[in-house]
Amino acid sequence: MKAVILHGGQGTRLRPLTHTGPKQLIKIAGKPISQWVLEQIRDAGIHDIVVVLGDNMPNKVIEYYGDGSRLGVNITYVYQGKARGLADAVYRVKDVVKDDKFIVYLGDNIVNYDLRKFASFDSNASILLARVQDPSRFGVAVIKEGKVVKLVEKPKERISDLAIVGVYGFDENVFDIIEGLRPSWRGELEITDAIQGLIDRGLRVSYEIVDGWWKDTGTPRDILEANAILLDTRVSRHIAEDAKVINSSIEGRVFVGGNSVIENSTIRGPTYIGGNTIIKNSYIGPYTSIGDGCEIENSEIEHSVILDNVKIMGGVYLMDSLIGNNVTIRKGNRWNMLIVGENSWLTL
Repeated sequence: MKAVILHGGQGTRLRPLTHTGPKQLIKIAGKPISQWVLEQIRDAGIHDIVVVLGDNMPNKVIEYYGDGSRLGVNITYVYQGKARGLADAVYRVKDVVKDDKFIVYLGDNIVNYDLRKFASFDSNASILLARVQDPSRFGVAVIKEGKVVKLVEKPKERISDLAIVGVYGFDENVFDIIEGLRPSWRGELEITDAIQGLIDRGLRVSYEIVDGWWKDTGTPRDILEANAILLDTRVSRHIAEDAKVINSSIEGRVFVGGNSVIENSTIRGPTYIGGNTIIKNSYIGPYTSIGDGCEIENSEIEHSVILDNVKIMGGVYLMDSLIGNNVTIRKGNRWNMLIVGENSWLTL
């Protein structure tokens, strides 16, 4: 079986971060979002992965993942180019997956579910569902007598509380359906229309319900929440042998990468600190991820995501913030929900 990771989309709700790269490569809890997806697929025993690339700097995706061997998988790249919908992206893999069953996972979603169970679906298609309080924000599935009978995108009336999570399974029948689809009002070929087409033809669409958490990382708030969940559930206490901890307190589940220095500081977990990072005279609070090659001095940071090669100095206090690669922030002030794109310099 092959797995398909959809790596397209413009990430407009995450600008300015996505002006300089795909949203799926934003690091949370120490790894790009799509790497969490890829490793979940690999750990389910699927090692042949197709990555569908969009038109937002696809070269960065290829540079990061290469052929996949570093992560124990085999990656094939397929270009979608300009986004024309999820169904169009799925159709692009027709000649790669051939007549085999395959699963599709949105590269900006993180779902706490055993994919080994999902990948063994015995129907023409399968979908993951999760109960939500506000179904009007999602595509939903209507279930009757244990069968999926209807899909509705963002229903105005409450016809179901089962939202469609970004993980799907298909056989070759889906390609015939997509060939006959017409673009929606958004000008896209919708995956919900493709699945509805399978139902209308009398083909069987099964489902599984996610009991645990799942997160679509489409907004800054979603990024921070997904980071917190992963730190809470996937990150263990680890201090690299060559890391230096000098006159500092490290409390709880804190990951400290190689060649990092923690001096005269307090770090409270769950927190991730990458390699070659220097933290001096600072407080790093829970649910914070700090990337590689950062320098933080005389500052306080809580519940934030700090990407690689960031410098924060001189009495800065950040909370609920998302800071892009190669950013410098100096002088003192208190900021809640600060979002800074790559290669910026701020004097507060």
